[in-house]
Amino acid sequence: MLQHQVVVITGASSGIGAAAALALAQRGARLCLLARSADRLAEVAEAARKQGAVDVFWQSCDVRDEAAVNDAITAAHERFGRIDALINSAGLSLNGAVNGYALDDWRTVIETNLTGTFLCCRAVLPLMMEQAAHPLRGQIVNLSSGAGRNGIKHMAAYCAAKFGVIGFTESLAHEVRNDDIRVSVLLPASTATNFSRVARRAEQAESSDIGYALTAEEVAEVIVAMLAQPPQAWMSEVVLRPLNLERKR
Repeated sequence: MLQHQVVVITGASSGIGAAAALALAQRGARLCLLARSADRLAEVAEAARKQGAVDVFWQSCDVRDEAAVNDAITAAHERFGRIDALINSAGLSLNGAVNGYALDDWRTVIETNLTGTFLCCRAVLPLMMEQAAHPLRGQIVNLSSGAGRNGIKHMAAYCAAKFGVIGFTESLAHEVRNDDIRVSVLLPASTATNFSRVARRAEQAESSDIGYALTAEEVAEVIVAMLAQPPQAWMSEVVLRPLNLERKR
């Protein structure tokens, strides 16, 4: 089902975004990779080509920048002629107690995790609405987190953003489900990526999954499964947790 599908991935230069790019490349997808780091994007794009991606387009893009997002999505659509799926995986956390937390840090976290998700969804939706179902008009997978369900000390901004991603996704999903556009949210537990180690320790300290981090590749395979569902099936929300807590890595 994913062969030749056009998939846009934000945060594609590292972590879950990069792992999703390689997993989809192995299925023969056509990829549009977006992130701020041009050097790392180029490396991921080359790796995706070697893994079997039919075509790879990449562009440096800060998802907080409305004009940059619109330009990147337009460029991808002009290159491929359609956009079948969007994976919103761009994210970051700047941790600290609310007492003394800088407003600039709050804005950075909210705008990257939540506003960026909104901007990318808004940019692709008109294009998806206009295209023929193939077999769907489009799919969107938004990345939230276990921190989107449980507040974590010193991660108030990140938790607020990830709670927001869940609410935003649920609302959007009901807006477009009858237009053959499937919108889902994925809530992975702590994941071993280059995401802040401090953030992971804080998240694990509030979790029953202490001592085990999912790999980016494991999360990516779940994203692939979500995109490969039968057209009439809908995993609206997927909570991904580690199974064997005694198995260390």
